[in-house]
Amino acid sequence: MCHCIMRNFPDQLARNLLVWLGMWLFVMTCTMACAQDREENDDAAQTEIKDKDAAKRAKKAERKTRKEKKDSKSSATNLPPPPDTPPELEFLDGAIFSRKVNLGLKNVLCFASERRPLAMLWKEAGPEGSLATGNLSIKLSARELQLIFGRPVEATQISVLNEKGQMLLRGAAMQVTFNLERRPAYLLLEIAPSRPRASGKK
Repeated sequence: MCHCIMRNFPDQLARNLLVWLGMWLFVMTCTMACAQDREENDDAAQTEIKDKDAAKRAKKAERKTRKEKKDSKSSATNLPPPPDTPPELEFLDGAIFSRKVNLGLKNVLCFASERRPLAMLWKEAGPEGSLATGNLSIKLSARELQLIFGRPVEATQISVLNEKGQMLLRGAAMQVTFNLERRPAYLLLEIAPSRPRASGKK
C-alpha cells in the first residue's frame, strides 16, 4: 500500500501544481484585466477633462475675439457727444405740446403740455401768410388759466418765459398780463420763481 501511495504521489503533486497554476493564472488574468480597465477609465476621464478644458479655452477665445471686434467698432465710430442743454431751457424737458387750448384770442395759438405744467403761446399767421405785426397785449384771467392747466391755479404762480428760458414777468393779482411778441412765450406753473428776470425787462 505504501508502494501504491508513493507511486501515485507524483501524479497527485502534478495535478495539484496544475490546479494551483491554473488558479494563479486566473488571478493574474483578473488582476491585469482590472488594471487595464482602471487605466482605460483613467484615460477616458483624462480625455474628457482635456476636452472640457479645450472647449472652455475655445469659448473664452471666441468671447475675447467678439469683444475685440466690438471694441474696435466702437472706437472706429466716433459718435458726437450729446448736445448740452442750457440750464435756462431745462423747463422744456419732457414737454410735449399736444393739447390745443381755445382762449378766444384773435391771432393767438395756445398749446399746453400733457406731461409738464407748461403752455406755449405764439402769434398765428395772418390771412396773407405773414405773422400779425406788433405786440399783442395778453391778459389771462383765472378762468383762462384753468383752461390752460386743467385745474384752478393762482396767477401769482405763473412765470412768463421767453424762448431762451428767461423769465419775463410773474403773474400778479387776479391775472397774468404780458406782451406777446413775434417769438413764442411760455407759461410755467411754479410755486416760486426759479430763475432771475431777463435783462432789460422790468
